[in-house]
Amino acid sequence: PRQAQPAWTPGWLSGAPAPAPEPDRGTRIRAGLKVFHNKFGEGKVLAVEGAGADARAQVSFNRHGTKWLALSVAKLTPVDD
Repeated sequence: PRQAQPAWTPGWLSGAPAPAPEPDRGTRIRAGLKVFHNKFGEGKVLAVEGAGADARAQVSFNRHGTKWLALSVAKLTPVDD
């Protein structure tokens, strides 16, 4: 009998190289920077830790308190003073 093939092959099992990280699009999120988030509004970055897809920022928002946000997910826009 013919053996069924999986519908997909996970890259980490196939030995395929990991996808390249997205290029830096200019502005880096850093402590002290004022930012805007669509859900939480305006805030100030208190700390940044990690790198690449694991990077996250602690942001103190004016109306929503302090939150840790994954930078690969959160769309933070720098705000001019």
